[in-house]
Amino acid sequence: MTTLLSAIATLGLCAFQFGDRSELNKMPYTQVQPLIFDLAKARRLAKQGNIDFLVGQTEPGETVKLRGEVTDANCYLGIHMHDYDHAFCAKLCAAAGGPLVFIPDQGEELFLVLNEQNGVRLPESVLDRIGVPGIVLKGKVLETGGMRAVAVDGLAP
Repeated sequence: MTTLLSAIATLGLCAFQFGDRSELNKMPYTQVQPLIFDLAKARRLAKQGNIDFLVGQTEPGETVKLRGEVTDANCYLGIHMHDYDHAFCAKLCAAAGGPLVFIPDQGEELFLVLNEQNGVRLPESVLDRIGVPGIVLKGKVLETGGMRAVAVDGLAP
């Protein structure tokens, strides 16, 4: 009897698929990228594929204000290039999908720049101010595994 119940349970589990039913996780980046302009379609695909879809969800935490500069991570981490003289280059790197960092006016710790809403572009007002020192961001500070990030909601008034 135990063997029969085990066999039925095994067949039942095999009939239920876990994870990526549609192999969406194997989709090339160039096919995924256009979906940022059609989030409804992306949500439908994720639901059909049994994929956790967090795009558009707001990061948890308390809102803070931080004063400093947003710049591209490649040049800043590589050769400490930033500030007004580097703003155009930093905007090009960001437009190409390069990561951004926030350099606070006070303290030496950098923050990775995230959007407060997963998978949604940073606000234009923030992107326009890349390379401009002394801006004030409002957002949420996140930390895990020793890495700090600021999930940016926008510029503070």
